[in-house]
Amino acid sequence: MMSHRLQQLLDLYRTNKLTEDQHGELASLLENDEAAEQFAHLIGQQLSGGEWSLAGDLLTTEDRIVQGIIKKIQPAPVVPVRHTGFFRKWGWAAAAIVIIGAATYFLLVNTNVRPSLAGDNRYAQNDIGPGGDKAVLTLSDGTTIGLDSAGNGAIAQQGNVSIVKLANGRISYQLTSTAAGAAMMNTMRTPRGGQYQLTLPDGTQVWLNAASSITYPTVFAEKERQVKISGEVYFEVAKNREKPFIATVEGLSSVEVLGTRFNVNSYINEGPVKTTLLEGSVKVRSMAPGSGLPGTPPPATILTPRQQAQVSGQRLSVADNADIDKVMAWKNGLFNFNDASLEEVMRQLARWYDVEVVYEKGIPDIRFEGEISRNMKLSDLLKVLARAEVKFRMEGRRLVVLP
Repeated sequence: MMSHRLQQLLDLYRTNKLTEDQHGELASLLENDEAAEQFAHLIGQQLSGGEWSLAGDLLTTEDRIVQGIIKKIQPAPVVPVRHTGFFRKWGWAAAAIVIIGAATYFLLVNTNVRPSLAGDNRYAQNDIGPGGDKAVLTLSDGTTIGLDSAGNGAIAQQGNVSIVKLANGRISYQLTSTAAGAAMMNTMRTPRGGQYQLTLPDGTQVWLNAASSITYPTVFAEKERQVKISGEVYFEVAKNREKPFIATVEGLSSVEVLGTRFNVNSYINEGPVKTTLLEGSVKVRSMAPGSGLPGTPPPATILTPRQQAQVSGQRLSVADNADIDKVMAWKNGLFNFNDASLEEVMRQLARWYDVEVVYEKGIPDIRFEGEISRNMKLSDLLKVLARAEVKFRMEGRRLVVLP
């Protein structure tokens, strides 16, 4: 009986005929473990039956598609929490597009878009794999070391500090003597299609997204721990109340902390410099010329967790309740396309897959929802995006978006 009612509600939901009362009924039913499991099974039958089949790596997306529908029926709270019922069974392990389009489920609703992904090779020619752990370390004398190809063990000596590549692929700065020595500046830079994690000499953990960099001393000998960054960087700063940690962003803004977790996105083509705080507190300051009156410091603000500061020229603003899942998706191995325009999606793909994106006739006005793994081949990702009626053509490393 319950299964029959769930099927009725699912059919109404798929055809956009679910009333407000029925929506509430379905949401209530899904709080029950048995009902949630039956509902998931019904959706699974829809996905695997008929003319549409999921192929290859996309077979693993079925559970996430189910999850996406539930999330639409029962919107997720801002802070990720443990859930009962459906969520305890299926979890929040996101790795796939769950909803495509601005209020339309192309994966389930649009009966005119049902091509089989099996054997579809429109995007497979000259296929491009996902990015990976790649970075170049530039030493104080200008010597460069490709870290993805360097062997484990000591790879360089900088004064009284030895740079060691560990078995996990990361590098570590280790003092070889207690004698005082001049700090030398190193720069870690990731290419397009690369990412990297490193531990700074003070123990601070740093993650670099694609096309990003950080410049730092081999020893934090000054009263402040100062680094310079570009692109997108996530920090877990080692606590040291005697030495504030200051990250400057290409002369545009600075972030001062004692010990905290935060993310900075300063890609030039992504608009304002965005600093998002996850834990602790930080002081964000605009460094743009003229951002303060003569003789006065430039504007600054102190963030609390879940706030995001945006610096654009002389302007500094703060937004509450930042979408932490979206901000941190890249570090967690995901693309998060929640309320993302096609242009925003393509910028992310260009950096991660190291491709040039070209629009043949303007930029289609399409918005997306959901998450998908960054570990997919580009061809598989394009097959998913194509369900939103976006067409592509690959020309080597050139991705052409068709009208």
